[in-house]
Amino acid sequence: MFRKTESTPQLDLFTAPSNILPRRAQKKYTDEKAWHNQFFKLVTSRIDEESFRPLFEATTMGAPNASVRILVAMSILKEGFGCSDEDLFEKCEFDLLARRALGLEMLDDKLPSLDTYYLFGRRLTEYEQRTGINLMERCFEQVTGEQIKLFKISGSSVRMDSKLIGSNIAQYSRYELIHRTLCKVLRQDGVMTMLNPKLRKGAEVWLGEDSGKTVYRSNKDEMAQRLVRIGLYIYAVLKRLKDDAPGYALLHRVFHDQYVVEKGRVELKDKHKVASDSLQSPDDPDATYRDKGGQKVSGYVTNITETIESDKPSIITSVQTEPVTFADCNFLQDAISNTERVTGHLVENVYADGAYQSPENREFARLHMGMELLTGKLQGGCRYLLDREHGTDNLKVTDTETGEVFDAIYVGENKREGKHWRVNLSHVKPTHPWRYFNEDEVRRSELRRKIESLPPEEQHKRNNIEAAMFQYSFHTRNGKTRYRGLFRHRLQAFHRCMWMNLRRLVLFQTTISQRPLPEPASSLIGKTEDYISSLIKAVSDPMKVFCEYLMLVVEKSVWSVLKLRLSTSEQMFNLNATF
Repeated sequence: MFRKTESTPQLDLFTAPSNILPRRAQKKYTDEKAWHNQFFKLVTSRIDEESFRPLFEATTMGAPNASVRILVAMSILKEGFGCSDEDLFEKCEFDLLARRALGLEMLDDKLPSLDTYYLFGRRLTEYEQRTGINLMERCFEQVTGEQIKLFKISGSSVRMDSKLIGSNIAQYSRYELIHRTLCKVLRQDGVMTMLNPKLRKGAEVWLGEDSGKTVYRSNKDEMAQRLVRIGLYIYAVLKRLKDDAPGYALLHRVFHDQYVVEKGRVELKDKHKVASDSLQSPDDPDATYRDKGGQKVSGYVTNITETIESDKPSIITSVQTEPVTFADCNFLQDAISNTERVTGHLVENVYADGAYQSPENREFARLHMGMELLTGKLQGGCRYLLDREHGTDNLKVTDTETGEVFDAIYVGENKREGKHWRVNLSHVKPTHPWRYFNEDEVRRSELRRKIESLPPEEQHKRNNIEAAMFQYSFHTRNGKTRYRGLFRHRLQAFHRCMWMNLRRLVLFQTTISQRPLPEPASSLIGKTEDYISSLIKAVSDPMKVFCEYLMLVVEKSVWSVLKLRLSTSEQMFNLNATF
């Protein structure tokens, strides 16, 4: 049965920590600018529990649910502290500041149990699988939207970047991956009963084998034979199992990732032909593989978008998590839509790196009220600069290495690539003297010049997003999270970014309170008048001013001598008193 949390709980004089703590501790506990009070004010109290009502629609009878906003706030605290579930519950039970952040004002206020905490996460997962709706994403957008309105952040300029995150899975060899997947499927309920006696006998052999030891003890030829043998067995098992059998989809996937069947023969694929979106672990089927600049990751990629505004904190407005093979340029359009939904304002400027450039994104920016897509250098280099005269087909080609300029010859136009030009570059490649250029290459060259002509301050606006990437992955271990599965990583990303927004708002308010207040105009006028009168006095009677200054110096010297003598007398008195 769904029930919302009381907004104004009844306070107790004898169990309220603010009435029991000593004065100094009480001052910190009740400080409105402290993180725990700001957490309750900006996060916990702003969570709309009504959006989670669908999780409890099937249970109209029985005891009411635990406080949803406390369960969500606990998940955010967990990612903020980077702790385990056990440490989280210990903090929330005995740490007064954590309890205050959750809205547990009284010492006898009960925390949801560990089982309730896990049940809430399971219901979120099942609801997403059933409907495709991530309720935590809605909660993130609702809370962030209220924070942005409270601090009057426009969101007209944003920056974004992505971060590769590894899943909590082991790195298996090829044989280990296939063997462990087969064993996991064979252990599913009802699978062994679908096999004939011969296959069941063979299953006992595979289930009793330690694949790690097999790889360690076998040479290259022996391993190749075992890979073929296990492939033949999996092929036979797949023929016996039905499509809806437990684990069939997983076994079918790993088989077709690693093997190819030609005319009834099972052959092992060349390892270089195995796709990057192939199965990486039977324990996390959603994880994929990517090698980005030498960084090899089996897991996911998270794209973060945040606002840019002078004298205002940068707030994360969009968080997207996909398998690691997902290209950066595919994040941009949804990120802009998410940001505009959260802020309620159109995005005018987007700062990102060159990986977000694509023809589709440039067209999207052009149609999106003339939005400026300000990125770093485009991916891939080009030796030649192309300069096309406006309104004509005249094209000049500049060789950046030699500085030579050539007039390109217009060739013609086709439907697939548009207009074409060619230049004779026999001095570069004698065997292939003609170099061809199309309209897309001309547009890319113009875009490169436009990007390079941006002022340095505009180009550097994107750089601060790296701080968000560092903060997001701060609690990962060797670049890995403690989770498996795409949905669990999405939840982790939303919780972590809600904590990051909270910390930024707290620091912003602290910085604002520490700035010196401007002096009133009346005091400035008075100081100016005093300064002018002293100047007039010094010019009109310099001898009098000099005498006053000399008397002041003498007075200070006399006082210094007197203080020294008094100090010496006091020391002598203390020495005599001691003895």
